Amino acid sequence: MGKLIALGLALAMQVGGLLGAHLYYSANPRNVLIVVDTSYGLSAYQTRMAKWLADYESSQRYRDVHYATDKSYLGLGAANRDKLYRVSFGSMNISTLNQKYPGKAYTDRFLLSFTADELSGWNVIHFEK
Repeated sequence: MGKLIALGLALAMQVGGLLGAHLYYSANPRNVLIVVDTSYGLSAYQTRMAKWLADYESSQRYRDVHYATDKSYLGLGAANRDKLYRVSFGSMNISTLNQKYPGKAYTDRFLLSFTADELSGWNVIHFEK
């Protein structure tokens, strides 16, 4: 009988811990910024970038995803994802990204690029031809 009570208590603690974690992370999601490089030539990479975004979104929970281009902030939520590819113009100025999108505002920052390989404080996803 003692083993049954111990097993029931362990199960209740496990379920309680998982429920607590779910409630906490649902109330306190992580802010993630995804920036797309809109330099000339973007159209050649759109399909692969869209696939990466879909894979990332389907594998992540408890995150508020903000979308932006190297030129401007688009907004929070999936409705803004479709705006990423509307305009491709000019070269990306990598030196201004940290000023436009400070690290302290976001838990994670991703740069989807076909021109930049690395940038301090960013997770750079480089797309090769």
